[in-house]
Amino acid sequence: MIGIRRILVPVDFSEPSKTAVNYGLSLALQFNAKLMLAHIVPSSTTLAYTFPVESFSFEKEQADNAKSMLPTLVPEAYRAQVDLETIVKVGEVRSELLGIVSDSKIDLVVMGTHGRNAFDRFLLGSLTERMLRKLPVPVLTVSHLDPAKALHSVGPVPLRHVLYATDLSDSADVGLKFSCELARGTGARLTVLHALKITETIYWGSEGGFLTNELETVRQNTLKRLVESVPLDWVQGINVRPRMVEGDPFKEILKASDEGEVDLIVMNLHGRSFIERALLGSTAERVIRSAHVPVLSIPVPAEYAERMAMARHSAA
Repeated sequence: MIGIRRILVPVDFSEPSKTAVNYGLSLALQFNAKLMLAHIVPSSTTLAYTFPVESFSFEKEQADNAKSMLPTLVPEAYRAQVDLETIVKVGEVRSELLGIVSDSKIDLVVMGTHGRNAFDRFLLGSLTERMLRKLPVPVLTVSHLDPAKALHSVGPVPLRHVLYATDLSDSADVGLKFSCELARGTGARLTVLHALKITETIYWGSEGGFLTNELETVRQNTLKRLVESVPLDWVQGINVRPRMVEGDPFKEILKASDEGEVDLIVMNLHGRSFIERALLGSTAERVIRSAHVPVLSIPVPAEYAERMAMARHSAA
C-alpha cells in the first residue's frame, strides 16, 4: 500500500497555497493521514543589523498572525479527523521546509505554484522550483487548474482517471507502482503513456529522410517495451491501458491529459544525484508549468525509492 501517513502543505496565504491546502486536506481524509500546514516567516537578517528591535517585532507580528490564521484554512469539523498540526517558523524558507520534511518524516508535500498570467506559459515559483530540486518525497503541485478539475469544497479528491507518463527507463517502475496503487485505492482507471520522439531514436537516411523500415521497427519495439513494462500482477483489479504516442513528450502528455479527462498526472523526477536534481528544462518541469490538473512528481533516484523498497520488504 502507498505509505502516506503525513502530508505537508507549505502556506504563504496566497490563493494557490489555499488551493493546495484543500487538496492536502482531501488527500489526508482519503488516506487517513496526518495533515501539517507550515508557514515560514522570512528572516529579516539584513534589517536586523540596522533595526534589530523593529525587525524582531515585525517577525513576531507576522508569526503571531500566521499562528492564528493557519487553523482557519481547515474547517473545524475536519481538524480532528486529520490530526491537524500547524507549524510557524522564522528563517530561510527552503531550509526550514526541508527541515520539517526530514524531522517530521513527511511522506507527501502539496504545493501551490504561481504564474505570471493566463496567456503566458506557466512560470514555476522560485520556491516550488527549488523544493522540486531538493525534496526526497513525492510532491503534488497544484497550479492553474481547469475549473472543472479544481476543488471548490472540502472532500475526497475525485480521481477517476490517472495518467502515468513513463520514459521506459530502468527507474520507471517506481512511478508505475505508485500509480497502480493509487488507481487501485481510488477506483480510477490508469493510462500508462509513453511519448516516442522519433527524431531522438532514428537516424536520417542518405537523402535526408527517415528510413521507413527502420522507423516502423522502432515503433514496434517501443510499443512492445511499453506493454511489457506493465506487469500483469501489478495491475490486477485495475482498468489499465498502455498507450504510445509520437511527438515531443511534454506536449503529448499535456494533450493526452486534456483530451482524456485526466484528473492527475504522475511523473518521475530524474536527477544527477540526490543532492541536486537536474530539473530545469526537463519534460517534468514543462508539464508541471502547463498542466491543467495536479501533477504528482516522484523523485528518482531519491530517499523515497529506498523507503518504498524498505516498506515493501517489511510488509513481506
